[in-house]
Amino acid sequence: MRTFALTGGIATGKSTFCRLLEEEMPGARIFDCDASVRGLLAADAGVAAEVRGLFGDDAVDVEGCVDRAFLRQRVFADPAARLALEGVLHPRVREECLASRAAAAKEGQVLFVADVPLLFEKGFDFGQERSLLVAVTRATQILRLKARNGFDDALMEAILAAQLPIEEKMRRADIVFWNEGPPEVLRSQIRRFSLSIP
Repeated sequence: MRTFALTGGIATGKSTFCRLLEEEMPGARIFDCDASVRGLLAADAGVAAEVRGLFGDDAVDVEGCVDRAFLRQRVFADPAARLALEGVLHPRVREECLASRAAAAKEGQVLFVADVPLLFEKGFDFGQERSLLVAVTRATQILRLKARNGFDDALMEAILAAQLPIEEKMRRADIVFWNEGPPEVLRSQIRRFSLSIP
């Protein structure tokens, strides 16, 4: 089984890439680190307790669930808070990633790809052989964020500042998929990539 790490910046099109890759390669298994984080914040009582311990009662709602909007504002305004939250979440996400990879190998999948937004920033290692990057310009990231999420300028800048610039990620990545065009252009790049997987 081939094992790759996929990364990019916020709003570069990693989710679209994963959807198209699954269409082009039905034998691929995708692990989504963001989905893992969402699941941990929504349903893991241990995570909720640690988050409350770090950030106080305002970090959870009346039902004891993590308030993601509160966390987003808090951690992107305070690098120390972001590191503290990552200390809670990242080891658990890596465990889930390794379990998913092991299951994919046992099931005979031909390809395992983990979508890791902070691959280069955090040195996330799960045994991948190469790194894939979905890239767009910073201007496109901002346009997509405004249209998709409605974030204000300050929050967008804080989120982008927490990630390496796309140009630096392009220097570090083994394979770059340029996603400024329509989805079919990205699909054609994925199709060429899929042909290189035995």
